[in-house]
Amino acid sequence: MKTKVLIGLFALSLVFSCKQKSEVEENATKTENSEVASPELTSIQLANYSDDNWKNGVGLTFNMLLVDYSKEKFELISKGTELNLPSGEKVPYIGYETQDNYIHIMLADKPTAFQSAIEYPNEITIK
Repeated sequence: MKTKVLIGLFALSLVFSCKQKSEVEENATKTENSEVASPELTSIQLANYSDDNWKNGVGLTFNMLLVDYSKEKFELISKGTELNLPSGEKVPYIGYETQDNYIHIMLADKPTAFQSAIEYPNEITIK
């Protein structure tokens, strides 16, 4: 009788040890795949926001641009110094800040001069 109980416990321990190994291997595979799947962010779009002060993310009364907040976008903006527009223009920016769910990019000049090239949904590359 003791032999049957010991054999049963041995068989159960084998089953559980195999299951744990496969779960560890699955988790390792998921981690490797998630690291490869996230490409580096190099461009942004302005926020799709308009009111009395903003038109498609371009400040009408402020020398600012409005971008939806994400950690990746904020890091990209904080490392750069100029915006490369789809039209080929290069626009330097003098500062940035976060407020609520947005990032404000401060410009030296009025952004309305190049509004059609920079407003949402255009892609802007950060350099």
